[in-house]
Amino acid sequence: MRTLFLALVVCVVAAGCGRRAATTVAVAELSGRVMDADGPVGAANVRLQATPHHTTTGADGYFHIPNVSDATYVTAWKEGTFIGFSRSDASPLRILLKPLPAKDDPSYKWIGPGPDDKADQNCSRCHAEIYKEWSASAHSRSATGRHFRNLYDGTSWTGKAGVGWSLLDEHPTGAGVCTSCHAPAVADDDPAQFDLRELRGTAAQGVHCDYCHKINGVGDGKIGLTHGRFNLRLLRPAEGQIFLGPLDDATRGDDAFSSFYHDSKYCASCHEGVVFGVHVYSTYSEWKESPAYKEGRQCQDCHMAPTGRMTNIAPGNGGVEREARTLGNHLLFDGDQDAMLRRCLQASVECQRSEDGVRATVRLWTEGAGHRVPTGFIDKHLILIVESEDAAGKSVALLSGPRLPSAAGKELEGRPGKLYAKLLRDFDGHSPAPFWNADPDAVDTRLAPGRNDETVFDFPPELMKVRVRVLYRRFWQEVGRSKGWPDADVSVWECTIQPADAPHSP
Repeated sequence: MRTLFLALVVCVVAAGCGRRAATTVAVAELSGRVMDADGPVGAANVRLQATPHHTTTGADGYFHIPNVSDATYVTAWKEGTFIGFSRSDASPLRILLKPLPAKDDPSYKWIGPGPDDKADQNCSRCHAEIYKEWSASAHSRSATGRHFRNLYDGTSWTGKAGVGWSLLDEHPTGAGVCTSCHAPAVADDDPAQFDLRELRGTAAQGVHCDYCHKINGVGDGKIGLTHGRFNLRLLRPAEGQIFLGPLDDATRGDDAFSSFYHDSKYCASCHEGVVFGVHVYSTYSEWKESPAYKEGRQCQDCHMAPTGRMTNIAPGNGGVEREARTLGNHLLFDGDQDAMLRRCLQASVECQRSEDGVRATVRLWTEGAGHRVPTGFIDKHLILIVESEDAAGKSVALLSGPRLPSAAGKELEGRPGKLYAKLLRDFDGHSPAPFWNADPDAVDTRLAPGRNDETVFDFPPELMKVRVRVLYRRFWQEVGRSKGWPDADVSVWECTIQPADAPHSP
């Protein structure tokens, strides 16, 4: 049953001889019933599509939404069902819920994300803007990115074989671990399972749209020890289609809502991992120890935060206009990773002069980050560099305080500063070392969320100027140079201060 009440509001405003025309406002009261093949469905979630108006059904399947504006569709779902829907002007208004398949079908053929005129379906055809975001993300390059492949197969940036670190040459039996996260859609009997150079087809698209939207929960393995696809429950259809996701009011007929898409555990199987005995990926456990976890903030709240630029996920292809704040981004960074890093890293410098010399106190901390900084691949690191000059512009010797180790690179080794890293050593004590040949015991000096890191540097009285810089590197310099990678240092923070200046924190 659908009941509609129309209220006519007339507003007349006199301004001299002028008069504003009368306006009307429609206010609706919507009622209906949710059913399945067995009868009424209680505790189903009902929403007026693309609006905040929602309710749940009673035990008899009936629902009632008061004081709503016009909308085309009303949707409903319950755990274990597809999203059902009906036009809001239907009379009687009935929504039929259909069950999701009881089991996953491993023979399912993956849908490619990119444009393909020969394919019956592909994601970019309808979701062009989301595809554009995903294409610029690390997920799209997870299986084919040049840095990853160079470390995996021992090639250089230009493709020369036998250059520097090589997982396949040094630990070939472990190659399948990489595949579980970097190419999760690879079939069990595919040769690419143990050699990603054999990747073909949609599986070569890495962490692609169709794979992500078939994830139905975490598996039975232990997070951190069971990696990637081996610890994710999939739901692939034997016939028809299924797309699981975070919207509870899609009206294609093959969509299903899953709260798992708002949960950090969704990310954990690939972003937490002990590999060859080394805690290589620790972002999930870092988050669980952070203030963000205690506040209830999930990975998606930051890394899929709406950009405010998208209001329709499928314009011209059945999509509806929505509040921009309800649509997450698929780039995983609003802007880019470097900009996000700069926003979260905070620093200050204070110089105090005395008869004995000048003491520079540098403080670094993070704001808003739900994990250590940097996080992700274990070789990422920050370098704090403290440079000092006298009145003539000559370098002033450090009296006391930390100096940078050799891992910071030949140009920086021994200079005043500090390394923020999880530096791995091989069993002969050499560092840096690849995680597949490393001693599991590593000292972690990265910035922890919610904590200040303070370092003191003492200089002689002739010091007149201090320059402090923080650099970010994705890889160790000696590794990058051996591979011929073009990556440049990323300047995250910098300031110059006179000893008599007040504390500096731009």
